[in-house]
Amino acid sequence: MPAPIPSPMPARLRPLSARLHAVAQAIPPGSRVADVGTDHAQLLAWLRARGRIAAGIGIDVVPGPLEHARRTLTAAGIEGVELRQGDGLAPLSPGEIDVVVLAGMGGARIVRLLQAQPARVEGLRALVLQPNTDWIGVRRLVAERGWRLTGERMVEDRGKFYVVLTVTPRRGPASAWSDDALVLGPRLLADRAPTFVAWLRHELARTERALVRAGRAHDRCDVGPSPREVALRTHAERLHRVLSAP
Repeated sequence: MPAPIPSPMPARLRPLSARLHAVAQAIPPGSRVADVGTDHAQLLAWLRARGRIAAGIGIDVVPGPLEHARRTLTAAGIEGVELRQGDGLAPLSPGEIDVVVLAGMGGARIVRLLQAQPARVEGLRALVLQPNTDWIGVRRLVAERGWRLTGERMVEDRGKFYVVLTVTPRRGPASAWSDDALVLGPRLLADRAPTFVAWLRHELARTERALVRAGRAHDRCDVGPSPREVALRTHAERLHRVLSAP
């Protein structure tokens, strides 16, 4: 039987960025999805237009982005996506959603929102997390809760690198990840995809530049290395070690 031909995208729906496309690819097909911090609802609109999800709920804490999202959905003729105002997962009822997406926000905020609604989180089929900062803090939460990290992908988008984590939030024994795994990503380390290796080189160059600046400040003050300089050196040594591994 021939494979189905994807329906054409609505003319007024923009293609997803590389970052959002990686998020979309991590969502299990046929899911009921809540996009927390939906902003323009572009992700949910794209998923519905492609028939990738059964239904969507876009959530934002302030009304302005939701009005923007409403215009996106109306202009593209998208149905099956509901918009709600609220903080994090609070607007959701237990059992009405399979997958929650938290993307394009700081890692500390992602951790806070997940910790605020443990019952709703642990009833989900999956979490798709894309923190812009503090990747380590998000990984630490996953490890401490004993959640299963089923996917971890790095993507480059307009010169910046992003990590997308897919998590099954069923509480179990804490994961004994190494420091390297927490800092760099357990599945990224195992897979060593080209984008991840490119990020390692980029991160090493950035860290070495920061070390030069810290060293100059150290020379001017004529004191021992600062805690920041020690942390930078440790990070650079870790990156060198991983890059040189076979």
